[in-house]
Amino acid sequence: MLSHRRLRVYLVSAAILVCFILYFTGDVRRSQALRSSSKIGIVNTKGSGNHGKGNDASVFEKLKPGSLRPDEHHTDGSATEVDKTDAARQTVIPDQKETQTQDTESRDESVKEELNSILKRSPIIIFSKSYCPFSKKAKFYLLEKYDITPAPFVVELDEHPLGKELQGLLATNTGRKTVPNILVNGKTIGGGDEIETLYTSGELGTKLQSLGGKRVTATLRKTEGPEP
Repeated sequence: MLSHRRLRVYLVSAAILVCFILYFTGDVRRSQALRSSSKIGIVNTKGSGNHGKGNDASVFEKLKPGSLRPDEHHTDGSATEVDKTDAARQTVIPDQKETQTQDTESRDESVKEELNSILKRSPIIIFSKSYCPFSKKAKFYLLEKYDITPAPFVVELDEHPLGKELQGLLATNTGRKTVPNILVNGKTIGGGDEIETLYTSGELGTKLQSLGGKRVTATLRKTEGPEP
């Protein structure tokens, strides 16, 4: 029968042997694992190198001129929508300008027709403004001081719906921008000051008849009214 001392020695020896076995077994496993990971790393490195080349090639292919399709230029549809909107505006704007031009031409034609219609009303036309003192002066000499046949036709531009446009057209046709503007057979003889000067010199009646022709008679009234 073994003594207690020998039994302890055997147990310690067995424990040491087991530890050595476990240690060497673990070391072998670690070595195998390291070798396997090294092989996998080499394979991955080769594969990734080839993959990188493929990506570079595909990138360069995409960067070649004309290689992108029209729909690849935008990441979303917003830019394309903006282009469509701009194109629509470019299409609409000329139409609007054309419409405005047509409206302006139509209005200009209406003004010309109105002026021609006015000029047919009488050989002598007084273009006036109701509040203008110079217009009042001209009307006084032409309507109060003289008996004119046919009677002068008065147009108050401030009360006429096309008054502003008529005044502009008169400025173009006669060179006179202000009122009053006295026309005899379509020719201007001036405004309030010019009419007063002709009256003072005694030439107003003669001037009206010479420009108006046989149709116009201008007789000085006997009754003197107050000066304007």
